[in-house]
Amino acid sequence: MDEDSFEKRAARVNLFAAEQKIVEQLLGIPAHQLAIMTSSDLSERSDASRSSIDRLSRKLGYPGLKEMRKALILERAGEDSLHRSISGEQGFAEIAQAVTAAMAARTTSFGQYLARSGQLDSLVDRLLSARMVLLFGSGESAALCSTIYMRLVRLGLSVQFTEEHHTQVTLASLMTAEDLAICVSYSGATKAVMWTAELARQAGAGLVALTGAGGSPLARLADLSLVLPTGLTLPGSAEVLDRLAAGVLAEILFQCIIQRRPDLAQNSVKIDDTFGEARL
Repeated sequence: MDEDSFEKRAARVNLFAAEQKIVEQLLGIPAHQLAIMTSSDLSERSDASRSSIDRLSRKLGYPGLKEMRKALILERAGEDSLHRSISGEQGFAEIAQAVTAAMAARTTSFGQYLARSGQLDSLVDRLLSARMVLLFGSGESAALCSTIYMRLVRLGLSVQFTEEHHTQVTLASLMTAEDLAICVSYSGATKAVMWTAELARQAGAGLVALTGAGGSPLARLADLSLVLPTGLTLPGSAEVLDRLAAGVLAEILFQCIIQRRPDLAQNSVKIDDTFGEARL
């Protein structure tokens, strides 16, 4: 361990009980979550005041939480085996293997989480009983919404998605208690997505969150929350890999719905027949 690492710094100074608890929380938080953590998030997790967090940062030699968090993330990246596997003079073949291994690990981890959580039964029930399913996401999260939309619409479900922000807000404002909103935000705090989530809640609609932060505002607001697997795997790629893993959710839902309602598979077959040889 580096002599100037976060853990070494914490061991060299006398810490109050509240500060020690903050240190323990920070050491237990994956780099994936550290990257999006705010002082409010840490305060809630450690049951410590923001002033205690600021005092700890200065005591350890960091100007503030932002710098302390950055140092921790860089330390985790340096310790990560996959990070090391693509550093130095590795060839492109080794890089390809490292990336695909990271992708496989993430999708497997997400699948195991879904199996353990028991959330799929509830989500499928909600999808099949909703009058309308609306997907909301911004930026890269919109790509995941689009993937889920394209799979669900093939089954004949009443589902809507548009990338345009104002139209998303318009659709959210017209929701009813019979509808279901699926809101996607990696941080769980994207302003545009939170706006649609709050509108859905005001309408009494069901709310499902797909996020990388289990304690985020979006997750807390939702009836059902699916949390992406955490942990740093490749330098600068945690969010991308998590979104690839989450993209698998579209196919999982497709297959689960067919299992529950085999008759809906005929809608997908009908679409294939409609395109025929003209299918691109």
